[in-house]
Amino acid sequence: MSDMVARVVDEFGGLDILASNAGVEHFGALESITAADFDRVFRINVAGQLFATQAAVAAMKSGGRILLTSSISARIAVHSHTLYAASKAAVSAMALNLAPELAERGIAINAIAPGGTATDMAADVSARYIPPALRGVPVERVIKSMSAIGRLAEPDEIAAVGAFLLSPDASYITGATIDASGGM
Repeated sequence: MSDMVARVVDEFGGLDILASNAGVEHFGALESITAADFDRVFRINVAGQLFATQAAVAAMKSGGRILLTSSISARIAVHSHTLYAASKAAVSAMALNLAPELAERGIAINAIAPGGTATDMAADVSARYIPPALRGVPVERVIKSMSAIGRLAEPDEIAAVGAFLLSPDASYITGATIDASGGM
């Protein structure tokens, strides 16, 4: 991470923002979760974002902004999704607890918690979000019933929330996790 930050600073003369979008999915019942699963999910989803933040903060000046990626899964119950959800809850806790420390340096940190988003990853795993009692119901019908907006987000809708949190317009927001879930 430090090498990457050093290359950015060398090329651009500084570092003003970090947008960390680390994430790997995991579905598995409690008895199937292994130590290797835990290490992989938390290494990517939590440690990756923690150490990216650490490296970025070392190069940032006052006015810097950091955006981490959590998930709506951190606050909704999804069958066999405990490991992933716990890792994303850790990201939200990290943003909240780093906020006072980084505020002393004039740096804001927030997280975004996307809901279902029309990506390749969603296409691969969206059926696994369906509760067992609703399996067999078309995914589109279940999505319509689970969110106020009734559809998956488009990637640019999630990016717009991230851009806002990284902009001066969000100058009084730090330590927050903002849901971008379509009203789940």
